[in-house]
Amino acid sequence: MLRISALLLLAAPAAAQEPLVHGLEGVDLQLGGEILFRGEMRDVADQATGLGGSDDAFLTRAGVALDFDVHRYLRGHMDFYGAIESSGSTSTQDLHELYLQFDQFFGDYDLRLGRMEFELGDGRVVSSVPWLLERNSFDGIAIHTTPGNWDLSAWHTKAANGPSDLLDDTFSGIFAVAPTEEDDVELFLLRRGRIDFEEFTGGFRWAGSTRNGLQWNLFGAIQDGTDGSLEVLSHAFAVNLKKSLDYGHGVGVEVALAKGNDGKPTDRKRYIPVYIDQHRFNGRADVVAFSNLLDLSLFYWLDWNERWTIHVDFHDFSRQSDSDNVYLGYDVTPVTPASNSAGIGRELDIYCEGILSATFAVDFGGAIFSPQASLPHDEEQFYLYLMFVLNF
Repeated sequence: MLRISALLLLAAPAAAQEPLVHGLEGVDLQLGGEILFRGEMRDVADQATGLGGSDDAFLTRAGVALDFDVHRYLRGHMDFYGAIESSGSTSTQDLHELYLQFDQFFGDYDLRLGRMEFELGDGRVVSSVPWLLERNSFDGIAIHTTPGNWDLSAWHTKAANGPSDLLDDTFSGIFAVAPTEEDDVELFLLRRGRIDFEEFTGGFRWAGSTRNGLQWNLFGAIQDGTDGSLEVLSHAFAVNLKKSLDYGHGVGVEVALAKGNDGKPTDRKRYIPVYIDQHRFNGRADVVAFSNLLDLSLFYWLDWNERWTIHVDFHDFSRQSDSDNVYLGYDVTPVTPASNSAGIGRELDIYCEGILSATFAVDFGGAIFSPQASLPHDEEQFYLYLMFVLNF
């Protein structure tokens, strides 16, 4: 707890968001930060087996960020955090980001060097996954430019923190945003590599709305490469439609599919997500992974007032291929199916998001996950959470 207390003391002066230093040889410094508290309860805790009883967790994350401008062409950012789970049973602290940004380093090219995070698309392409205590970040180099009104980024990095660091990935890619005023069109080519593994993921995201207010969000991706001795060829897609109604009400529907293996021993047909924000897209309880998955979802929300929004989400999860396993969690844990049935489970999420000020937010709610025949048990999981976030 001493680590967190020290971070809180450092973060306190940042609340006013005032530059700390002016005129130090042209360098301006600005402190910021984050304080997060979350309490969680799961019953049953282990969804793979249905065993383990209930699990209560209390999580705290505190971070201090420093932005500095040397002059109009050179700036930088540092973000350090400490996190404790369940009264100190699990603790971590690390340098999440530390980079230098050289604007117009070579003509219209901007250069970034150091440790950085990526937020690409709406979180379905690549995300730092802010829900997790330890978020994704990477060490390396990134270049950004705007040729012909396109917004183009390219990078080569190595995993440093978060789920991306579980297998010591190298991560490279190109991300382009097309020049349009009416909708968002994004194209990407991503590469992940390590010993005996090289995977390329190419695809697009297209989002916009019709004249009558129907919002659409389309995502498609194809994977190719080698996974050990296996040849990789897989795909995934998602179609999301939403419509705001009168008096703050809104409804939506989504179909999301990630292919699974077809049983051929020389191929890997299973789609493996590239640092997706699973918590945002595949259920608040974070039970299933976006791999060998068909997720049919319905959404309802109510903008109660300008501060509070109430959500009700329903997910029907099933295996895309009955020749492959069920995959759970952020580590994509395989679970041998208990039957030939495709059904994994159904989840109902009810939660409320509140913005109490420009810097203070509250998120609370719960979920019920009801397993189906693919899982080796019939024990429902009840999940409750309450989270406070203070950003400086």
